[in-house]
Amino acid sequence: MAYETILYEVAAEIATVTLNRPAKLNAYTATMGREIVDAMCRADDDRDVRVIILTGAGRAFCAGADISGFADNIKARAEGDSGNSERRGGMTDYPQLMRTLGKPSIAAINGIALGIGATMTLPCDIRIMADTAKIGFIFSRVGLMPELGSSYLLPRLIGASRAAEVMLTGRHYSAAECLQMGLVSTVVPADAILTKAREIAAEIILGSPLSLALTRRAVQQGLTGSLESAMEYEGFALERCYSSPEHREYVSAFLEKRAPDLARIRK
Repeated sequence: MAYETILYEVAAEIATVTLNRPAKLNAYTATMGREIVDAMCRADDDRDVRVIILTGAGRAFCAGADISGFADNIKARAEGDSGNSERRGGMTDYPQLMRTLGKPSIAAINGIALGIGATMTLPCDIRIMADTAKIGFIFSRVGLMPELGSSYLLPRLIGASRAAEVMLTGRHYSAAECLQMGLVSTVVPADAILTKAREIAAEIILGSPLSLALTRRAVQQGLTGSLESAMEYEGFALERCYSSPEHREYVSAFLEKRAPDLARIRK
């Protein structure tokens, strides 16, 4: 798939997906949504990719949906075509895709992230933020409500009361506020955001692919499951790890004081 609105790059086992409409502050379109989903699937299928970074080009992460899409949608609905939703187009499968992804993901929020620009970061495993960036769930300001499963995810990330405040007010929250409420885990200077994301990715890459995939799945399932179901899954996942070639190779590498050789496992 040739991309019009994003950039896709793989280097050092990291796939970087960059929203690329800087002149429009990376405003979201249905085309962008389809391309993001395609890029995530592409990275997940690539054995040479270990971690995925999602970020934005220029001074914004994503300023929300392109307002022209709203106008087109309103016109289409007035003409009786209720199936045309530019707002959701292309992204309806995104939350479940991210939930089942086999690769860890990092949202590097380099600038303003408003509306869908905020909600698309929630399914990522880790969110880091530039100190000059702001996040706003501004849906009520344009007569809409949050989507992409954010009414499910946000209360679990920051608590129900704070999530209600964030969503109902539509206020822009600073990086310091987002860090304090637990919406992001790290705040860094704007010019260091990708460097920090890559540093975190490099640390993740030190782990075995199987253990990382199973661990992130455990965290995702833990959002809804019980202690008993979590322990049951951990038992299943640990057994897969214990019997895997990766476990044997990583233990051997540790004892021999060398880097694990994934190529040897994949032969």
